[in-house]
Amino acid sequence: MRAVIEPFHAFTACGGTALVVGRGSSAVRGFGDVHMALAAILGAREADGDAVRVVVLRIARRDDAAWAREALDWLAERGRRVVLRTAVVLSRELQAAARRWGCTILLELAHRRPKLSAALLGATTEPAAALLLHAQLLRRVGLEVAVHLAPLLPVVHEDRDETVALLRHIAAADIRDIHLTVGRLTRPRWESLRAVLPRRLGTSMLRTFGLDAGAPDPFADVPLTGQRLVPLAMASLYHAIRLEAQSEGLRIDHCGCPAQCHLDPQVTPDYVPLLTPDLFADAG
Repeated sequence: MRAVIEPFHAFTACGGTALVVGRGSSAVRGFGDVHMALAAILGAREADGDAVRVVVLRIARRDDAAWAREALDWLAERGRRVVLRTAVVLSRELQAAARRWGCTILLELAHRRPKLSAALLGATTEPAAALLLHAQLLRRVGLEVAVHLAPLLPVVHEDRDETVALLRHIAAADIRDIHLTVGRLTRPRWESLRAVLPRRLGTSMLRTFGLDAGAPDPFADVPLTGQRLVPLAMASLYHAIRLEAQSEGLRIDHCGCPAQCHLDPQVTPDYVPLLTPDLFADAG
């Protein structure tokens, strides 16, 4: 199985370090073999004294199911809790593997309207309505489901009617747990958004991020990782949506971290360190 697997970012979970990995775009930074990629990524962190006990597999498109299925078994057999963070409907095979290992499913949602959702999450993401319908199926087969609501952006998510409608749909799908993340404005995200936002709203968004809407290239000095909101604006947006979510009966990071550890049925085998002579013995 060939897929370019990359580490995206790490965060602190209740039980230690959690790492988000997924299909990347850079063959230089990534690895073509799923098992080798995971062994190298986790082994490198372990060598630095940072044992990764939770791995979030980001599934951005339907054909990610093949490498994610391989990764899920390999990680769970070595005592890592696996969380599937998906922007698409999961295949039956991946659902079966998730049931076997007690995975938590995080649905990636960004907006109720499909065009805005695709602009925020990528063209391969599926509409929120389809994912929430899928969530009900996942719940019926015994999987725990939560929502990863991101990226939250000014202008887009300051439309209270739209945001509340999405939160109500989440609650109506019998989902109780949610994680919120305020996003950055990157050049690719901006290019996608300005194709679907009215001009005046696009201008307002650039200004909110401190960018010159009248410049030939507002992103000339912006790093590839994107432009952050100033702390006050970030906190205001986050807490406004947090309050709306709570008013709909949703819990934000109930366990204390984004990995939704309170939903873990704790069926994963004991943790197995990777820094042993057989690290790459079955990585092929």
